[in-house]
Amino acid sequence: MGCTFRKLAFGLALLGFVTTSPLFYANTDAQAASSNDETAAFSGLSPDEVAIVRRVEGYLNDLTSVSARFIQVSSNGSLSEGNLYIQRPGRMRFEYDDPVPIVMIANGVTLLYFDKKLKQSTYLPLWKTPLWFLIREKVELHKDIHILRAQESNSTVQLELRAEGESDGTQMTLLFSDNPLSLRKWEVVDAQGITTQVSLIDPTYDGAINEDVFKTDDLDLQKKNLAD
Repeated sequence: MGCTFRKLAFGLALLGFVTTSPLFYANTDAQAASSNDETAAFSGLSPDEVAIVRRVEGYLNDLTSVSARFIQVSSNGSLSEGNLYIQRPGRMRFEYDDPVPIVMIANGVTLLYFDKKLKQSTYLPLWKTPLWFLIREKVELHKDIHILRAQESNSTVQLELRAEGESDGTQMTLLFSDNPLSLRKWEVVDAQGITTQVSLIDPTYDGAINEDVFKTDDLDLQKKNLAD
């Protein structure tokens, strides 16, 4: 069991922030404090940086879907590839190529983490989904996120982020190509200083994705056991 949860943490952490609190899906009290959240998130940023963040928010809210191959490289020497599908709001699928036996599917309600080798399925709240902020119905980067830096050049836009409540130093960087603005890559530096980069290869934006991609019945061992 311990091994399973170590693999679970590995799979989630390498693809994005994993919070231990459900604050990422804001409740009524959090919504009432939205202006305070925004002030805290933008503290230390210049007006130009705030404008960059607003531009990225607009892009992400207009984005309906992403499908791509991905390459994941870590500073500890590991390398893996796979396919990802994102359908806003609420749905996402990450599936690694062999020999990594991991599939993660967010179906709008929960996140299924499935180990094909061990044939074990684990369900988690949707707010523990990799890139959780991207599949919210409304992307608001000032909610539960501290924006460390925003930069743009002639061809790229970059945001450095840290989830509120993360005291271990874990940070994420989002990298976009520009003209037009397009999500291309993200990088996570964890508490141990290990850097993991996930790059999108030949991504398709705002295209149609087959609904079957986000179904979990074929992987849900709990349902299979009940049926038997």
